[in-house]
Amino acid sequence: MFTRHRGEGDEMETAIIGPVFKDEAQAARLRAEAAFGASEVSPFLEQLDGQATALEIGCGTGLLLSELAKRFDAISFTGVEPIGPGFAQFADSLDAIEKAHVNIAFIRKRIEDVSSNRKFDLIFSINVFEHLDDWRRAMDICISMLKPGGKLVILCPNYNIPYESHFALPVVFGKSLTLKIFADTIRKIEEKLDARGLWQSLNFIKASQVKRFCAQKGYDCDFDRAIMGRMLDRLEVDTEFRKRQSALARSAVLANRLGAGRLFEYLPERFGAYMKIVVRSAG
Repeated sequence: MFTRHRGEGDEMETAIIGPVFKDEAQAARLRAEAAFGASEVSPFLEQLDGQATALEIGCGTGLLLSELAKRFDAISFTGVEPIGPGFAQFADSLDAIEKAHVNIAFIRKRIEDVSSNRKFDLIFSINVFEHLDDWRRAMDICISMLKPGGKLVILCPNYNIPYESHFALPVVFGKSLTLKIFADTIRKIEEKLDARGLWQSLNFIKASQVKRFCAQKGYDCDFDRAIMGRMLDRLEVDTEFRKRQSALARSAVLANRLGAGRLFEYLPERFGAYMKIVVRSAG
């Protein structure tokens, strides 16, 4: 069904990342995130027939799409990514990736501003919905762009749990008070990541809100409760991820070894700090 290329993929990735992201720590983080995204999205792509279409919402650097385009070269991929001030590197990366792959195209807009009659077999988004101005509208737009029987897959933090993973901080009675308490820490992290405005961009989306919204709209929505187990496993094998979550990493790894990952599969989705949502289009 698909031709999967190995070997030359690493060389292509190096050719793209090297000239654009010269900070090796940043490049390592990007590679780790792309590998994680590929592991979560690939099973859905494997279910598709040849000549299928897939759309990534908030594709960032485009590295995840680059990896998927190598693995599934019969699928036509599209990435949506607005390039704002301070993210010129992203634009350079998208340009390089678009030139390197005949089955990738980019739309440089917010998903809320995309108007298209094109339909997709799969739409996915990795760690983006927590940054959207209106995630409900974005979800409506995504559902409208699915083919009959298509799927929307969303992975993002769940703020039912009072923990902010970008900054590795506890959430104290909401976004505003947390900012007042940890203002200096938040500022320093934004400067270190060269991501000013990151805190302000967060919408603190919750699993309970998503579940309620899908019920109101009549969307066929499931939560993958095994995701927390995989995230805990990731802490053990992904050094870049473990570094970012250093405040909780040791206790989380210990809890996972004692069986916490499996426990999450039996708990309501609101009790996991991370969520994976699968919405199916009718038909």
